[in-house]
Amino acid sequence: MTSSALAFTLGLALSQGVPACSNRADATTHDRDFTPVAAAAALPPAPPGEAGVALDISALVETVRPTVVSIAATRGAEERGDPQRVRAGGTSRSIERSLGSGFIVSPDGLVVTNAHVVHGAERVRVQLADGREHEASVLGEDEKLDVALLALRGATGLPVAQFGTSEALRVGDYLVAIGSPFGLRHTVTLGIVSAKERVLGLGPFDHLIQTDASINPGSSGGPVFDGRGRVVGVSTVIHARGQGIGFAIPIDDVRAVIPELRDEGRVSRGVLGVAFQAISYDLARALSLPGPAGALVTDVEPGGPAEKVGIEPGDVILSADEEPIDQAAELARMLGHRKPGESMRLVVRHGKDEQIKRVVLAKPASEENPAQKPEDVGPRKTIGVSVSDALGGGARIDGLDPRGAAAGELEVGDVVVEVNGQRVEHGADFLRVVDKAKKPGTLLVRLRRDGEALYAAVRVE
Repeated sequence: MTSSALAFTLGLALSQGVPACSNRADATTHDRDFTPVAAAAALPPAPPGEAGVALDISALVETVRPTVVSIAATRGAEERGDPQRVRAGGTSRSIERSLGSGFIVSPDGLVVTNAHVVHGAERVRVQLADGREHEASVLGEDEKLDVALLALRGATGLPVAQFGTSEALRVGDYLVAIGSPFGLRHTVTLGIVSAKERVLGLGPFDHLIQTDASINPGSSGGPVFDGRGRVVGVSTVIHARGQGIGFAIPIDDVRAVIPELRDEGRVSRGVLGVAFQAISYDLARALSLPGPAGALVTDVEPGGPAEKVGIEPGDVILSADEEPIDQAAELARMLGHRKPGESMRLVVRHGKDEQIKRVVLAKPASEENPAQKPEDVGPRKTIGVSVSDALGGGARIDGLDPRGAAAGELEVGDVVVEVNGQRVEHGADFLRVVDKAKKPGTLLVRLRRDGEALYAAVRVE
């Protein structure tokens, strides 16, 4: 398969940019349009060109600044050199920290950021504009779109960013980006829309907003505002070899996935089961096509939806649901918005003939055959943890349910050595003690974290 071909799952590695930071199947009932439950404060005057009013950047920033947050994500990793080394459960680990940005979308503390800012994090801390800090749980991630949704623990009455629409943006419109580049919190930069629908090889949502508003490492996940103080994009990548060239995810795409991330923790998309590539002028001539339009099928997944309707390598998909495919990326974006079980009407050129194919999209293989997880009889139902035997004795916390009672008290990597005065030698000991604990009540947990001994109190319902 050529490097230009899109993968079956349509998730490609970024080739020209770098991150700017250190399942529902029934689409008819799915809330695709998330609207914040509270609006931001009164917004500043209109930008130039609208009633001749000058753009007041200071007023805009003063209004929207309280909705922007800084994010610090901590990951434990195998020891590999210089990063700070700690001892946890008798194993040698290193700690990696990444910085990013985000913005508040509900008064009770839902925060949007980039998936690459928090992916794999064992601990996430979010700092508000007024300096207050909250522990955060990752409710869901969409790696294809590079969006994650966080929940701040104990947050109430927070200011909320107002959504605009990226579709209405015009090249040349003013943009204001706010983030924490290099850890410099709430840095404000001003620029314009340099281009729309930039293709960088990112996958199904590869139609980014390009801007010359300065975006740097640490800006990832931060909001990009229009001249009225409405979020129209999310900072995501910078060009590896350029200055004044940054990219943002259109807010229309982000807004559509927030409900599913909130409710399901992930986004389910339909799979066609083909790999395809763009068509150059030379390929068009070789294929006897009138021009370089359409998506050239380079491979077909055995047993997938496309194979079932007779689509083969060398076929050219010309349109989908009556919409012409001028560029292969358009088909990728269209598939990125479809759910498993939805049908598509494709016009396919096979040799010199055009054929109509009706195909029903399938679930990704990861959803068809989910990995089997060991059953946790007690804690999974009560405090929301999974455990294993720790080296040197104790129960290692391997997983945390962000909605469970232990979230905010225990962390992945903690080694529990005692619960309510009872010694814990193995993971099974922990399960047994928690399962037998009085409910409702409080567990007094003694543990080791990063080489230090600590106590934690966990409520059991």
